[in-house]
Amino acid sequence: MKRSTGPILIIISLLMDAALDSQLICSHQPITALAGEDVILPCHLEPPISVSDETVEWTRPDLDPKYIHVHRDGRFMFENQNPSYNFRTRVFVDELMTGNVSMKIFKVKVSDTGRYQCALPSLQKEASIQLIVGESDVIGSDKPVTVTVGDNAILPCYLEPPFDVRTLTVEWKRDGRFVHISRHGKDYLDLQDENFRGRTSVFHEEMIRGNISLKLTNVTELDAGSYTCNVPKLESQVRRGFINLTVEPVENRNKGDQTDDISK
Repeated sequence: MKRSTGPILIIISLLMDAALDSQLICSHQPITALAGEDVILPCHLEPPISVSDETVEWTRPDLDPKYIHVHRDGRFMFENQNPSYNFRTRVFVDELMTGNVSMKIFKVKVSDTGRYQCALPSLQKEASIQLIVGESDVIGSDKPVTVTVGDNAILPCYLEPPFDVRTLTVEWKRDGRFVHISRHGKDYLDLQDENFRGRTSVFHEEMIRGNISLKLTNVTELDAGSYTCNVPKLESQVRRGFINLTVEPVENRNKGDQTDDISK
């Protein structure tokens, strides 16, 4: 007795109709990121249909080879991937069944800027999205910081545009000697110059906004000089900022107070 194939054909037909009706939609707005960040290029099918068994291709037509990430037969096809993206891309395999074909790029570079194409060849669907990657520079201070002996000083240094540096190393130096080192949100002071022992700190909670300023307590005249704040592995042309610290003796402040008294 032959089994009826009618219901199966109907299901296949419905699936094909759903695939034809579904549209591949990527963000119409450019995706912007700073060099060193991870970024997601959003792209999905609407209405959602499963593409777990389909080939998903992400390409950049201006490159050779153009393939950025290809997912086929349930796995990543690395053979034709452009070398500059090696180990830096992924799709969300568990979400392919809901039509999510977005791609994530890890630690983007300025050279990643460009227009990306997302394609489902067997469904004859394609869409594009623009990625813009900018740089964040380390900014010091054009004006010297002036304090009196015994006071606390904050040497301003920050990244512009703001960039989260919590996973990077931040180095403060004066005359080539380490003043303070922060790495992955922790202080590493083994190499710190003895003159600064127990007197330096950074604002760890503000590093998410690119603030890498240094606080120096109980300032002495020996602290005066030119300081540098440096983020060695920052993806930028400007990784170092400069700040001059001027330290005035206590007498200068007292003279100012006496002058004020006389004028009263």
